[in-house]
Parts: sequence; C-alpha cells; structure tokens
Amino acid sequence: MTIRGVVLRFGAVALLALAGCGPRSAGPSADRDGRTTSTTQPQPTTTTIDHTALTAAGRVAASYALAARSWTPATYRAQYRRQLRLSREPLRSALRRGALTRKQLAAYRDEGAHVNATAVEVARLLRTPTQSRYAIVLDERSAAAGQNVRERFAYDVDLKRRGGAWRVTAFSVQP
Repeated sequence: MTIRGVVLRFGAVALLALAGCGPRSAGPSADRDGRTTSTTQPQPTTTTIDHTALTAAGRVAASYALAARSWTPATYRAQYRRQLRLSREPLRSALRRGALTRKQLAAYRDEGAHVNATAVEVARLLRTPTQSRYAIVLDERSAAAGQNVRERFAYDVDLKRRGGAWRVTAFSVQP
C-alpha cells in the first residue's frame, strides 16, 4: 500500500488517536473498570526498513520517529532524551515544554502502557542541501489498561542540516 493510501485509510483514526505525536499520546486510560478490550485492524505484512540503505537525513528521520513512537515506562526517559538529541528548534523547545512528569510516568506503569513501532516505509518528499522532509509510515502496537490497538500511521518529519548534521525540526501525523 502506498503512503497516500495509508493516509487516506487511517488519517481520520490517526487524528483521533493522537492528541500529540510524542510518546505521551498513548497514555493511561481514564477507564479503570478492568474491562479488557482488543481492537486490532488487519494489517499487511510488516516489512522493516533497512536503515543502512537510507540517506543520513532519512536515518535521522526514521530514528526520531521510532524514538517518539516506541517506548515502555522503563525506556520512556531514554527515548525522550534520544528525541532531544535528534531534534533542534522549534521542536526541541516543544519537547521540553511537554516533558512527562514522574506522576504521569507512574500512571503509565500502573496502566501497563507501552507502544512498539516498526518503520514500514520511508519516503523522501523534499531534499535540498540544508533541508529535507520525509514521510514515515509506522506499524504501531500500543497497549494501556488491558486495551491493545494495532494501526499504521504516517508522519511528516522535517529536518534541517547545520554543521553537517541533520536534526528534526518538526514531527507531525499526516492529515
């Protein structure tokens, strides 16, 4: 399936499911009555991306997307630090403003919340010597409070190059 097809098929779901695109968007459930619900959409076979075949900007874009959308309560802080290392302004400031509190992280632990994402498509949309944009499609499996969801989401990742290093300046779900 092409990136456009994924966007059209799952765009509305993505907008509802993701209040933001950082790790906090798949947090604890407000429903604590103990019911277990599983919502799994049939998905095409997952093929992982060969990161060594990507350009330097493509590797940074894919690494950032995976850091933002793959975490457990035990790895959350490390994934957050990785996002900070791979980003620059204005994204870095937004990440710092939205930093997870200890109380929120404890709630994730209590809910058994986690997200595991696999990059299934990386497409370059724009490339100049100093800026680049990629569309990244992730196969995401998330869980919280006994609820499991598997979906595919497409993200736009904007990068700028300074001093020979590519850094992410914007990360958003495709509409």
